[in-house]
Amino acid sequence: MHRKADQVDPDQGFYHGVRMTADAYFKLGETDQRYELIDGVVCMSPSASALHQRIIARIAAEIIAYLNENPVGEVYVEADVLFGPGPSGGDLVYRPDVTFLGSDKAAGVDDRIDVVPDVVVEIISPSSRRCDTETKRSDYQRFGVAEYWIIDPIETSMTFLRLQQARYAEVAPQDDSFSSEAIPGFDLDLPNMRRRLTQHRR
Repeated sequence: MHRKADQVDPDQGFYHGVRMTADAYFKLGETDQRYELIDGVVCMSPSASALHQRIIARIAAEIIAYLNENPVGEVYVEADVLFGPGPSGGDLVYRPDVTFLGSDKAAGVDDRIDVVPDVVVEIISPSSRRCDTETKRSDYQRFGVAEYWIIDPIETSMTFLRLQQARYAEVAPQDDSFSSEAIPGFDLDLPNMRRRLTQHRR
């Protein structure tokens, strides 16, 4: 039996499956649950694992350290981003693990991020694989996110996508770093990231 989109199931999160606009979604305020608004439907995902959180912290820390010396933008961790209408016309609000905005875009951000990020990072979990690699990839490409980094702790892999002629192309890292074009001058330390990714196998 399929549950209707507007039916509330307390066991799955109070708002899970409820249809609402982005304005109504933002009025929910802070909750203990991790929600996203996908094409006008509230979707809940499990809390991030300890490894997941360590990877987020490492990536954010590297970018923040770079921005302290090179103030070319702002980085946000697990912040709601309003993209616009989804494929069926409902509002789309994702909460990327890490989001980067260049200085011009960041200057216009107040209470919420409602501009297209320059970089989005997603850490794959078993429950999010298809959404991260297919649905979000398609949406980030459609809205024009310049770079999409997909980190997979299960496969211990890192995929770096760059928007080229309105489509994502995979970019191979050079040596021990990935050089971002969307964060000018920033190189992600890949050996450090690989050490983090392999921790769960020890």
